[in-house]
Amino acid sequence: MMITWNTDVEAPGCPGEILADDGRSILIQRDWDYPGTAASFGFSLRESIQRCNHCGSIHGDRDGEEEPRCQDCHERFAVCDHSHTDGTVNCPDCGITVGEFIAAAYDWLRDNDGATAEDPGYFEE
Repeated sequence: MMITWNTDVEAPGCPGEILADDGRSILIQRDWDYPGTAASFGFSLRESIQRCNHCGSIHGDRDGEEEPRCQDCHERFAVCDHSHTDGTVNCPDCGITVGEFIAAAYDWLRDNDGATAEDPGYFEE
């Protein structure tokens, strides 16, 4: 079954809901759910948030570059895979915090209304 991300909800502070093809929905309200929900629709921690290991600046989308240049200090920096986090714990490798991951996922969710994906199990029968 396909699912759709919908941001047109009447719930203050809520980024949206997951809609099933058959009309069922799940309102996403807890910020801890943002990284997993966004990942279900294509969000990638690795692609969406990185920290420059020279000056500490946080960077968003890097257009797939393996060694991007920092927008603040202009140095090239190593990309972290964030392989030891799902966005709900601090990355022990680069130091990006839970709050920074959650904010990046929230931004992605707000910007991707209408995203679709195969249901990974939200609406299992």
